[in-house]
Amino acid sequence: AIVSTASGGSCPSRGLGGAMFFHLEMERALIVPPKDMRKNIKDLLRSKLLKLVEGSCSRRYGYIIAVTNIDEEHLTHGRIGEGTGDVTFPMKYNAIVFKPFRNEVIDALVTEAVTKEGFFAKAGPLEIFVSYKNMPSDMKFDDNTVPPLFIGDGGVKVQKDTCVRVKILNTRIDADGMHAVATFKEDYLGVI
Repeated sequence: AIVSTASGGSCPSRGLGGAMFFHLEMERALIVPPKDMRKNIKDLLRSKLLKLVEGSCSRRYGYIIAVTNIDEEHLTHGRIGEGTGDVTFPMKYNAIVFKPFRNEVIDALVTEAVTKEGFFAKAGPLEIFVSYKNMPSDMKFDDNTVPPLFIGDGGVKVQKDTCVRVKILNTRIDADGMHAVATFKEDYLGVI
């Protein structure tokens, strides 16, 4: 597997273990207005569900990567709303989700210029911040280089497009996406 970013960079993802990925059974109600009721309602419901859930973030489930199966049995059992004519369809489906937890180790790609405060990295949809306080004591910020970077004993450098292995300290999932604070101060973490 490869960790990719919007900027096109990537790094090997040996740290993306199976513990962050789940295959879940999920439910969602879809509302269809009367003007959209037609012969191929099943196709409409499938496409509407995929558009709504794939690539979305849920605090409870994490980032929904892909819908793998839609329960066809209940696709035509809608309830008509009084007064509006809208039809509500209860949808059951299976999806692959990505939800990292505290203390998990993950490989990420540094995506922005490094500052004296630390750096931002991405692992799929997860945006990670590593503070200078969560780096080994030998890592020093060097703003005399272009671009600025952290450099450690032995010439180890952290700058934009560097692959790093980090341990997640805390996560936050909201409508804007997934965010984490991480460290690479421990053994077996750091530049890979």
